[in-house]
Amino acid sequence: MRLAQKRFGYSDQARFASITGCCNPMHLDALQARRTQAGAPVVHGINLLLWALDSLRAAKPELPHLRSLRAQFNKFVYLDELVDVEMVQQRENSVRLVISVDGAPRSKVSLNLGDANPDPGPVPDSSLESIPICASPMHLSFEEMSGRSGRFPIQMTKEDAAMLYPAATQWLGASRVAALGASTYLVGMVCPGMYSIYGELEVNLRAEPGPPNSLEFRVTETDGRFRSVDQEIAGGGLAGTVKCFARTPPVQQATMQSLAGLVGPEEFAGSVALIAGGSRGLGELVAKLIASGGGHVLITWQSGKEDAERVVQEIRSVGGTSDELPFDARKPASEQIAHLKDAPTHLYYFATPSIFKPQAEIYTVGRLNEFLAIYVEGFWNLSRALCVRQPALSIFYPSSIFVSERPRGMTEYTMAKAAGEVLCADMNESLAPMHVTVSRLPRLLTDQTASITATETADPVELLLPLIREVQSRPR
Repeated sequence: MRLAQKRFGYSDQARFASITGCCNPMHLDALQARRTQAGAPVVHGINLLLWALDSLRAAKPELPHLRSLRAQFNKFVYLDELVDVEMVQQRENSVRLVISVDGAPRSKVSLNLGDANPDPGPVPDSSLESIPICASPMHLSFEEMSGRSGRFPIQMTKEDAAMLYPAATQWLGASRVAALGASTYLVGMVCPGMYSIYGELEVNLRAEPGPPNSLEFRVTETDGRFRSVDQEIAGGGLAGTVKCFARTPPVQQATMQSLAGLVGPEEFAGSVALIAGGSRGLGELVAKLIASGGGHVLITWQSGKEDAERVVQEIRSVGGTSDELPFDARKPASEQIAHLKDAPTHLYYFATPSIFKPQAEIYTVGRLNEFLAIYVEGFWNLSRALCVRQPALSIFYPSSIFVSERPRGMTEYTMAKAAGEVLCADMNESLAPMHVTVSRLPRLLTDQTASITATETADPVELLLPLIREVQSRPR
C-alpha cells in the first residue's frame, strides 16, 4: 500500500538542516558532495524516516502507540528523485515500511506497536562531556572515535516538529520526534562528523521522556575493517543504538612536488593538452603529469570551478603553465571552445556523470542515454570541434575494464563505454591524421570509486604515465 510520494528538493534539505543543526555538506553542498561516495547531495535518512512515519500515521490514524522501531538506510536518496513510501506488511502489533525510488528500495523501517516501555531508560550521566552546538562538522580520525561519548542539546523545537511532521508528532510526541532529529546531528556533525554515513537506527520508546532537551551518546564499538561506528543513544524519550560509518575522505591526487622527476622537464614541451574533466580525479593527475613535462594544460570543469582553480594554481606555483575553462559535454562543443587562443594538440577525455546509482531494473534507457550523452555524443562533438583547428589531434579515450568484466549494476555504463570504443575505432579508420588511443583502465582510486572498506587498486601514476607518453608521441 503506497502511503505517500515526494520529491525532496534543496529547500527541504535546508529547512531540515536548520531545525536539526545537521549541516553536513554531503546534504547541502553540491561541490563537496560530488567528492563523496554519493557523488551528489543526498537526503538525510532521518528526514526520510520521519516523513515515512508521518505519512503512515496520517493514512492510519487508528494505529496503536509506537513501541520501538528499526530503520535501515541501505542506499542513498538523491535530491529531486520521486520517492515512495509503502506499507508492505501490517500485523496486529507490527508494521513494515519500504522507502523506494523507481521500485528500488533505499530504506526499510520495521515498527513494533504497543505501549511504550515503562522503564525510564538509562539514568542521565552527569559525568558526560557537554558538547556545545557546532556550525561545522567535526573532523575526527577513526582512532579518535573509539570510546567517544558526550551530551549535546536537542535543537528541534516542539513547534518545528509539529510543523514538519504533524501526524508523527501527535503519534510519538514532540520530544521523541526531536530526539530522532538529533540523531542525525550526532552522526553528521559530532561522531563520526564530517566524513559520515548513517547506516541504521534501532530505538525503544520510553514512557518517561527523560531529559527532553539533550541527547546522550557513547561509542560502544568501532571496526576498522569496515570503518563502522556503533553508538548507544538516550534522551527525549528514546533509548537505543545508532550504527554508522566513517567514510573515507575525498581522494587527494599526487602533488606537483611528488611528481617532480617522474618526467623530464621538457618531455612534453610545445604541446597544448585539453583535459576534459581535469578538475579532479584522473583528469587532475594527467594535467599535473603533462604540466610537469613542460606541456601547457587547459583544464575544463562543469561544476567544480573551485577545484579547477586549485589545480591551476598548484601547477603555476611550481612554474608550470595552465588555464581553466568551463565546459559542459552535454552542450555544443564548438561554441564553448571558440575563444581558445592556442589550438590544443592533445585531448584527454575524462568528462563523466555520476557512475554509481541504485535502480530496480538491470537496464533503463534513461540511464543509458545519460552515459551516451557524455561518453559518445559529447566526446564526438568535442573531438570534431578540435580537429577543425588541429587535424592531427592526438586523443586519449579512457574506457573501462568493466566492458569485458561487466560487473553487476553497471549495465548502462558498460554499454556506453563499449559504444565509445566502437566510435574511436571508426574515427581512427576514417579521420587520420587524427588518432585516438583507447585503454580499458582498471579500477583506480578516485572520489567515485572510493569505498568504505579497503579496496585494492592500481597505482594511477604508474598506469597513466606510459599512456600519456604514448598519446604525447603523436602527432609524429
